[in-house]
Amino acid sequence: MTLVLQGSFSDETGRYKIGDVQEADEHVHHQPVADTEEDCICLAVTDAPLEFKGFLPKLLQPLFRI
Repeated sequence: MTLVLQGSFSDETGRYKIGDVQEADEHVHHQPVADTEEDCICLAVTDAPLEFKGFLPKLLQPLFRI
């Protein structure tokens, strides 16, 4: 689940702005893109470890413990 606290972002499921909550499951390929008007700050809660697809994020994941 993701709660937008400031700004907004878009992904394959739509556009989310302040106060919006996005609930996603393992079938959603979540690649959020922050809108350019202002910084996007969100609170995200997961019930499983994050799973990165790119080489560099996968490499850095253990370092940052995410």
